[in-house]
Amino acid sequence: MRRLPKRILRMLKRRVAAARFSARRTRNMLSSIKGFWKACRYGDLYMVLAALAAQSINISVGFCQGFSAVLLPQYTHEYPAISYEQSSWIASLGVISNPIGALLGGMMVDAVGRRLLLQSIVLPNLIGWLVIAFSETYVFLCVGRFITGFTIGMSTVSYIYVAEITTPEKRGVLSALGPGLVSTGIFIVYSLGAFVHWRKVAAICAGVSLLTPFLMYFVPESPLWLASKGQMKEAYNSMFWLRQNNNTAQQELMEFTKDRKSDESMTFRQKMGLFKRRSVLKPFALLIVFFVFQEMSGIYIILYYAVDFFKSVGTSVNEFTASIIVGGVRVFMGAVGACLINSFRRKTLAAASGLLLGFAMLGAAICDSLNGPPLIKLACVLLHVSFSMVGFLQLPWIMSGELYPQDIRGVMSGATACCAYVLIFFNIKTYPQLEYLLTSNGTLYLFAICAIIGAAYCYLFLPETKGKTLNEIMRQFDEEKKDGDPEIGYVKKVMEGKPVQRRHSAGASISLEKGKELDKDWMQNTCEIHSNGHHE
Repeated sequence: MRRLPKRILRMLKRRVAAARFSARRTRNMLSSIKGFWKACRYGDLYMVLAALAAQSINISVGFCQGFSAVLLPQYTHEYPAISYEQSSWIASLGVISNPIGALLGGMMVDAVGRRLLLQSIVLPNLIGWLVIAFSETYVFLCVGRFITGFTIGMSTVSYIYVAEITTPEKRGVLSALGPGLVSTGIFIVYSLGAFVHWRKVAAICAGVSLLTPFLMYFVPESPLWLASKGQMKEAYNSMFWLRQNNNTAQQELMEFTKDRKSDESMTFRQKMGLFKRRSVLKPFALLIVFFVFQEMSGIYIILYYAVDFFKSVGTSVNEFTASIIVGGVRVFMGAVGACLINSFRRKTLAAASGLLLGFAMLGAAICDSLNGPPLIKLACVLLHVSFSMVGFLQLPWIMSGELYPQDIRGVMSGATACCAYVLIFFNIKTYPQLEYLLTSNGTLYLFAICAIIGAAYCYLFLPETKGKTLNEIMRQFDEEKKDGDPEIGYVKKVMEGKPVQRRHSAGASISLEKGKELDKDWMQNTCEIHSNGHHE
């Protein structure tokens, strides 16, 4: 039989190898699709989608925070008679209502639920932007700014919702999406403000405000809130939607509700005593001090007065262009910060972030004192913004949803946010006077010193929450070393038999007896659910 030429043999071998490679690639693709389908059905995809829906409110928060930076230059150009004092009121009125919104949201979140409150935020948000868009006088503009400020204050409920629906491993990165989306909103409004009239920008912001209630329509209420209200069937449905696994949903709700003391069985004096616990007062004090250093480091000054800040510092780049660059840097570094938050300890990130942004601002101050190149000052300010997004800006907001017990988490998170917004308002309102007294160079030195001191504070006193359940975080603040449940504020009796430690998404870590049967009510609810067609 005649042999084939070597050239043809080589060609056939190449084709066979190519066919094998194609078959292997097809198998890998099918395996990836199968893995993705399993992730969709049994993994964390639904939990991530729910977290994204809740955190979408922070895009509107970014609009509110960044709007004054593009409004003031355009408005003062249109109305030259506007005084410096009136300009500062336009900027600060977007902050003065934040504490009211935070307190109102903190009181409502435990009463109406996390999901409904996130949907209802659209009312002040939409009304405020429409008032701004159609305002004809200075007074109406201020009224619109005041109304939109409620959105920022009430939006802190998103961190509570995310903390309660996520697993300890995913809680950090999904909570960090909030500040990242705030930065995205700021970048969008900065970019629009450079080319579009401020009234049209306000109208666009009004349209985007409808996004969150639309997305929240498709996700469930927090299962822990439902369970705390005794709605066990609805809590199971919610947990099953998030986990897509019957056993996981059942186990996590069992652990959360085990030996839980209901509000109805507590007297008024006992309820008031919940606020006097060490596990409440200590994290509150720690977070407030953290917020003080955060505001005094100049982070929000650059945010609210971006265009005017760059004009006063004296960079060679156009002020609007510089503000857009800052917005883009915030978005990018927000994504970097979200990646780092699962890799490093919280206090390490906070301390490193504060130290680096302090040195960056110190570099800008020294460069300004020596009349150095304007581009060097711009670079130092951009580094300040970049390092702030790694931890110093986002961590106190994230931790406000982690550090408090479940029974009063909504109220205390709202109270913490209220105090933080009071500090921000005071900072924004007094900045023009501070700059007048210390000059722009003096304010740079002040921001640098406060950031460096804040970094030392974070390293020495900030509690660590990375990878810990919410219950384990609570135990750091308990005075007594008894087998107590800091989530509910009373001491549990030690159960007989060998305990088994398990974790759940809310972060509670509770001792369960091996082989303990479900109670009758739980079995009845589970059976009803299964009869409706839920399968693992």
